[in-house]
Amino acid sequence: MIEHKIDMYRYEPELQSIIAKQGKECKVLFYGSSTFGIWKAIEEEFKAYKAINAGFGGSTSDEALFHYERVAEPFAPEVVVWYYGDNEPVCSYTVEESKELFLATWERFRADFPQVKIITIATKTSFARDEYKDFVKELNAWQKEMAAKLPYLTYIETADICKDEKGEYIFDHYLEDKLHFGPNGYKILAVRLKEALDKVCK
Repeated sequence: MIEHKIDMYRYEPELQSIIAKQGKECKVLFYGSSTFGIWKAIEEEFKAYKAINAGFGGSTSDEALFHYERVAEPFAPEVVVWYYGDNEPVCSYTVEESKELFLATWERFRADFPQVKIITIATKTSFARDEYKDFVKELNAWQKEMAAKLPYLTYIETADICKDEKGEYIFDHYLEDKLHFGPNGYKILAVRLKEALDKVCK
């Protein structure tokens, strides 16, 4: 059991807003941190997939697992789009703890919904948190490896959205905070997600 390193209820108002959506038809659940939370157009952009945006705050995979039963499970999704990893090192979680939390949450979905497919988006690197790039590199290598092993898991790369061929950050793909993707970054990510969804939703 991994020790909680943060207040598990720090984003309760946002969680309540997500819980208020329960009862709506949901085939695809976006479950993640602020990368989804600030992507306000998700439900409209992925309307054809009957998507619900359950991204909240600067959350961690620990919070995703902790709130699974009351926040995520009631949606009974056919597909989960997962994004975490930005905030774990900031909140003192190790990469090994993060891997354990990712897998534990995926397994909760699979236990409750054996046919569910999970699409995991590679954790992005950012200029604002460049000091965690090695953490992100290891976590993403593991996610990619797991996707090769687990038939229910699909991995989506983001490295080339973050940096160019010279290894320089593409600031045009980020907001001014140099941490979150902006419209141009999300535009590329949306194309990749729709391609993945079209495959797993067959």
